[in-house]
Amino acid sequence: MIEPETALPATAPVAEERWSWPPLFGLLEVQFGAAVGYLQTAVPYWLAKDGMPLAQIGVLSGTAFSPHAWKLLWVPLIDLGPWRRVWYGVSTLLTALLILACALLPEPAKHLGVLTLLLTALQAAATTAHAALNGLMATTSRPEDKGRTGGWQMAGNVGSTCLLGALAIFLASRFSRPVAGTVLATLVLASGAGIFWITERNDPSTVAAGPLFKAAWERVKGIVVDLAKTAFSRDGIIMLVLCLAPVACGALTNLFSAMAGAYQVPEHTVELVNGLGMGLGGALGSLLGGWLSDRMNRKLAYALMGAATALCAFAMAAAPMTPTTYIWGTLAYSFANGAGFAAFAGMVLEMVNEGAAVTTKYSLFVAASNFAISYTTALDGHASEFRGIGTRATIAADGLITFAGISVVVIIFALFLRKKPVATAATA
Repeated sequence: MIEPETALPATAPVAEERWSWPPLFGLLEVQFGAAVGYLQTAVPYWLAKDGMPLAQIGVLSGTAFSPHAWKLLWVPLIDLGPWRRVWYGVSTLLTALLILACALLPEPAKHLGVLTLLLTALQAAATTAHAALNGLMATTSRPEDKGRTGGWQMAGNVGSTCLLGALAIFLASRFSRPVAGTVLATLVLASGAGIFWITERNDPSTVAAGPLFKAAWERVKGIVVDLAKTAFSRDGIIMLVLCLAPVACGALTNLFSAMAGAYQVPEHTVELVNGLGMGLGGALGSLLGGWLSDRMNRKLAYALMGAATALCAFAMAAAPMTPTTYIWGTLAYSFANGAGFAAFAGMVLEMVNEGAAVTTKYSLFVAASNFAISYTTALDGHASEFRGIGTRATIAADGLITFAGISVVVIIFALFLRKKPVATAATA
């Protein structure tokens, strides 16, 4: 009779071992980086090389990236039960298959409708896996490791996006586009296998109780209530406005490879700059941005990193259109953009807490931010047609749009984010 009582404390260390290792989230983010890098770097470069104008490329990119904003329509399904690992695995498999399908499409410039549809589906699959991973990050990492976990995930995000996008260009130039797609699809599947090292933690609120239909209905109500409490709170509304504003979108990273011709940059240089250069620069910027956001107001850090990104764009727009300008401008912009993304992640993680709608709440703010990235990318592309200025107008427009978004943050700080009064003793 004593054995059950003595056995209970022995189970405590087992629970400790279920926490996830932070660097693992950097590996699991490779599938997302491969999908985004393919659309962000490889596809614009190939289409520009095929003779497509920058304005049309901007519209295609903005359309194909739109699932990152609209994913909130289906992401709540991930919160219905403790199956985030399954969502991640299935979506990662679809990501690999769609990358391969895009790469095998013959003469993509002549089949823009099919290409746009495949690229949009690719981003929908990748962002679904990304959302499931966000939920796993929030529920399976130690409370004291949240910042480090977010840093690793963002470094994996930015680094793999740049490196794998440039790898696709390199392989296509040396072999063929189908070969590039095959390699990227293989890397997606290989990195996604790391999901087997994640042990899903089952919150008691996710466990069905009673009849299946009743349990599912209670779960849905819990998600809706938890999401509503966050989204319609004072802080939640402020956060949504900040995410929808083009503060640190980094939209030019979606168009840099298509601008290479205007700067007369050799293909090998494009591969190095948009791959290894932007990958390392963005990852280092993410680490710096995460470090800074832990030591100051995270919303202010987000605005400052956005301002740094805009200043890089203005400097690049004012400089001579030479390969040297392209190199330092792209690297500086990606470094500042990585810092902005990390500050954004810290800002959102600060807002999202445990509850029935962990994945949905995180995705709500990320979707709002991705909507801003999509419309900013399209606006940047259309700016190239302003009075025939071309690429220089696109870069300058990005800086102007960013400072317009920062002005929204300044207004919010002035009106709503002043220091709250200290509670009186009676109130306490």
